Amino acid sequence: MVTVSGQLRERASYQSAIEYDDAASTAGWFWTQRARITADARVADRLRARLSLVSALIEGGDETSPAERNVFDVQEAFVEIGPENAFLRLGRQEIRLGSQRLVAVREGTTVRRTWDGARIAVRSGALELDAFALRLVAVETGGIINDGRDEGRNLAGVQAGLPALSGRIEAYYLYAEHAARRTIEGTADERRHSLGLRASGAQGGWFWDWEAVYQTGRFGRGDISAWTLATNTGYRWNDRPLRPEVMLSANVASGDDEIGDGTLGTFNALYPNASYFSENAVLGPANFVNLHPYLRLHPAPGVRLSADINAYWRASRADGVYGPPGNLIRRPDGARARLVDVSVSGGAEWQASEQLLVSLVFTHSAPQAFIRATGPADPIDFVEATVQFEF
Repeated sequence: MVTVSGQLRERASYQSAIEYDDAASTAGWFWTQRARITADARVADRLRARLSLVSALIEGGDETSPAERNVFDVQEAFVEIGPENAFLRLGRQEIRLGSQRLVAVREGTTVRRTWDGARIAVRSGALELDAFALRLVAVETGGIINDGRDEGRNLAGVQAGLPALSGRIEAYYLYAEHAARRTIEGTADERRHSLGLRASGAQGGWFWDWEAVYQTGRFGRGDISAWTLATNTGYRWNDRPLRPEVMLSANVASGDDEIGDGTLGTFNALYPNASYFSENAVLGPANFVNLHPYLRLHPAPGVRLSADINAYWRASRADGVYGPPGNLIRRPDGARARLVDVSVSGGAEWQASEQLLVSLVFTHSAPQAFIRATGPADPIDFVEATVQFEF
């Protein structure tokens, strides 16, 4: 038996400045389209397969970005061997872990992240176990069916989850290799180990998602010692008009304390959702202290309104500021200021039917003292309108 599904996403976006520079050539309006078709086949009781083809296009903006353009290629192509609750998956595949703070499919961009390799998944009652060994797929922005493997980007790990504390507890270990990675300590091959623990759940109107990670390993000839604590804590009034929901996201991630001391202290979020803080993906979770309260309202079935404030400081004055994929976008240059950015966002989402989703988001980012002291410091206005159809 073969089941066919698909998605078409049309998106118009405006970004007034790139990394706080309104003179950047890629600032302004741009349009993106993602078209995907997937065939899932049950070959036998213990043998399944998937083939997913995708076309991701962009006009305007950064048309050379492999996160936004992939003319036509294979997104997933794998076989699964074994029962659905205990299988081995071999081939090209997407993967997301837990809250997607460290490993995500990168839904916000036009090109979703995909990997070549193997994954074992076991579900026994409430216990979940995953193990995987993967190599990142290198996207070729031009041509068709020509994506290759990124020889310097490998990821392996194990994760276990079970019910606890009115929710779930997940523990994981990740090993990541990144060739010629650029950091505040220079450029070198990185081999990083991440040990993480996550607790999430809900009770009454309360809900929470807390995650702690410690990282060690080697960066060139030096050591790695980094960490993060990320928390989301909120309350929902499901029995009140508009069903309001409030949440505070409070987060901290280590930065490098001293350049050239033989230890890299900057936390690396590995492969997170690019829209970690908002759809305007400017800043990432490295060398930061972050407070992010939000409010959500549900005025009608399928309709959600949201508003939030996001404040971002440097954790270490010796380190710079990073983008969502961990790229260094501002060096410290001797600046002592910690406050980087304060932004406000609003959004509206309408799930018109099971197939059709319409959304609109707006963000205004106001650069603060650190950005003003280290280079261009133009405010960033970001607008994004999306229509997504699935079948």
